[in-house]
Amino acid sequence: MTSSIAMPLHATATQPLECWFLTSEFEGQRAGSFRQERWSKVFSGLNCPVRVFNVQGANRLLEKTFGMPEEIEAFRESVMNVSVSKASVREGMAITVIRFIKHTFLIDLYLPNVIALYRRCARLLRETQGNVVIMASSPPFSMAVVGAMLKRRFPEKVTLSVDMRDAWALHDSLGGNRNIKRAIEGAVLRRADAVTTVSYGLAEEFESNYSIKVGTLFNVATHYFEPTTPRSVDWRALNPDIDPDRIKVVYTGSTPIGFYDLQSLTQGIRQLRERNPAAADRLQVIFVGACAPVQAAWEMLGGGMDVIFVPHVNHHTARAIQQNADVLMFLAYFAPGNKGVVSTKIFEYMALGKPIYPVSLHHGSDVDRLLETYCGRSCCLHTADEMTAAFERVVEQGALETLPHMDDPKRVRPLLDGYRDLARTLLTQAQSGAK
Repeated sequence: MTSSIAMPLHATATQPLECWFLTSEFEGQRAGSFRQERWSKVFSGLNCPVRVFNVQGANRLLEKTFGMPEEIEAFRESVMNVSVSKASVREGMAITVIRFIKHTFLIDLYLPNVIALYRRCARLLRETQGNVVIMASSPPFSMAVVGAMLKRRFPEKVTLSVDMRDAWALHDSLGGNRNIKRAIEGAVLRRADAVTTVSYGLAEEFESNYSIKVGTLFNVATHYFEPTTPRSVDWRALNPDIDPDRIKVVYTGSTPIGFYDLQSLTQGIRQLRERNPAAADRLQVIFVGACAPVQAAWEMLGGGMDVIFVPHVNHHTARAIQQNADVLMFLAYFAPGNKGVVSTKIFEYMALGKPIYPVSLHHGSDVDRLLETYCGRSCCLHTADEMTAAFERVVEQGALETLPHMDDPKRVRPLLDGYRDLARTLLTQAQSGAK
């Protein structure tokens, strides 16, 4: 399969030797991994060899070089074919304590593989005669820190771009001393030649706090816009309590504690049963993945077969589940303006052309504007009553008639131009000599 974002550019004698990617996602199946794949294809498509440095856990460090987009696709396809038995988002009280300790003492910044990554890149930069573009992907923010340290040590060789897929110091749900973290985050981002993020909201937050210019590159799910043959799903094999004849409202992914308004959502589902049993009999909400907080909230209300839970599945199975769902649920980050969070999931849903049931979406937020622009309508549901009413409309009037959905996936392809434009800018700067 040929990448739709590979744009060959004739190499010149002054072109930098390589583009280096510092990331933790390249060997994973999470949504963020596809942004790294997309970036790698763009640079390799511009005839720039790509060297990926991927950290996992505390000790693993992968180093792998790709010359063409097809090589990247083959590697990523092998990753997608691996059966993953556990979700990447871990749950439980012990994990909450560990996260608190990690963010309080900034442990991510000096893990063994992070130190090894810096040393390896520094040695390569000492040995190479050419310039390099370093693309540091955060989270984890340690990748941005390593990139900034290399930029400071080798300013004449390194052109640094930091891709902030999420906030670090400015994130409401992460622990640690925010003043110290803000000082580190600001110093790192000011060191970069370019900073990008995934939404206008986040870009504005970074700009106002750190007085820097930040570009917005939406997390367009290019892997969902490539034509694929839909796979069938045996719903009862996933969970025998799933009723294939009911309207299936599906959420795939994780629900970290403190990120979403799960109380209003579960109460809205419970109210549908209490107020309109006939409608409730025709609809079932299915959560696939690491969704223990949802399950706990639902059981607090008495539980029941209106909400079903399926353990974590691999990417291919999750995509097949999405393809066979009647409605796809989108959970917006529970904060004013949704904290500017725009996940890959919204683009996956739009690419599939499925009706989208958004929870806690704020009017004027990035996702709200995306739905208005590309789906022709949005839907802002905040209270349990609003969610109950929306479920009733799905049952009685139809999902396509009442929820946003995108008819033509090609409409969002122009959003990919920003990736190519920035890549060319970085390569040009590296060719002319980093500063």
